[in-house]
Formats: sequence, C-alpha cells, structure tokens
Amino acid sequence: MSDLLPIPALPPALRTPAGRPGWWWRLTHRRAARAARRALLLAEHHAWTTELARAAQIDLVRAGFHLGPVPLGYRPRRVTEVGTDGRVRQGIRLVVAPGPAYIIGTIYQWRVEDELSPRAIATRLRAVHNDRLVPLVNATTKRPWQLTSTNVARVLANPVYTGATVWGRTHAGQPVPPDKWIVCPHAHQPIIDGRTFFRAQLLTTPETAIISPHLPPWEFPDSGAAGRG
Repeated sequence: MSDLLPIPALPPALRTPAGRPGWWWRLTHRRAARAARRALLLAEHHAWTTELARAAQIDLVRAGFHLGPVPLGYRPRRVTEVGTDGRVRQGIRLVVAPGPAYIIGTIYQWRVEDELSPRAIATRLRAVHNDRLVPLVNATTKRPWQLTSTNVARVLANPVYTGATVWGRTHAGQPVPPDKWIVCPHAHQPIIDGRTFFRAQLLTTPETAIISPHLPPWEFPDSGAAGRG
C-alpha cells in the first residue's frame, strides 16, 4: 500500500452535551480538552471567590454597615470595629447630615400628609428650596443632587431612611422576593419613622411598594429624632 494514500478520516465525534466534554471528544481533541479543563477550573474558582465575596458582603450588612452609594440625607463615616463575635470589621456607617435630612423628612411629609405625587413634590421643592442655605450634594459623586421626580421617587422607595440597612433587593437586574433580602434594622440613625415609610408605600402601586414581611410594622425606636417623620 502506498504511503501517499490519504489517511482515512476519523469518524465524527459524538455530540457532547453542554458541560464537561465526553471521553471521545477529549480523546480526539487533546489540546482543546486541556483548554476546556482550564476554563472549567477557572469558572469554578470564579464561582468560589464570588460566593466568598457575597458572604463577606452579607456579613457586613448584618453588622449594620452600608454598602453602595450613600443616599441623600446621610454622609459616610469609615470605621473599624470589633464585633461581639470578636471579629474586626471595616466599613461605612451612615451618619445623618442635618440639612439634607430635613429635605428627606419634608418629602415624606408631603407624600403622606398631602398625598402629592413625586412630580408634584419635586416641583414644590424647586420652588421653595434654597440651595445656598441647604446644598444638596450627592455624597458619592460630589455632584449636585437634582430635584427631579425620579430622584424623589427613589427617596420614597428607600428603606434606609428608617434606620435599616437592606441589601439584595435585586439580582442581575431582577427584583428579589422580600423574604430573600438581607436586613439589619437599627443599623444607623433614622430620618423618618417606620410607620411613615409604610404609609408612603401604601400610596404607590403594589408592584413598586417596598414592604417586607420581616419588618412589620416598620417601627423603630427614637424614630423622630433626625427628621420630621
């Protein structure tokens, strides 16, 4: 038989389901198999480190630390604390900013007592607010906080103003059921009381209302100390 005859083609590889490649695919694609193994190991390592990071975030939230952008009405204070379990934690605690906190209390008062819409609240605020006396600045970006209906609506839907830290309300852009939220009540000084926040939720649609079965009836101690409640 001549050495110039074409080499018979290998039979087609068996179809491999999604996931780990089958033995035939690994036999006929050794280099690709090694790359696939490396990719699988990297994916597993990434999942492991992501889970560790998530566990660390949950631990901070349950200890009362704030994660994410600082909401209007508060300023951040970075602290290092030793918990009751003996662990040292570093993170952000929220401290009330008196001037902006007054505006937050006013927004809730107009919503609950006057039943104004976010758009009407924003319009009234723009008419009466003196930014020279009480500058409204985003504590994270250091830019002016705009008196828009969108920002007002966000204020009215943020339970942080009741003194609670709530984390994990969304995942991958999708809403998470309230029983899956990570909640730490009494995490910082409240600006409004829980009952006021609850009444504000009753004025919105059921789809957008922020009501958690883990915090009924949204009442916190010393709730009127920082704002107008």
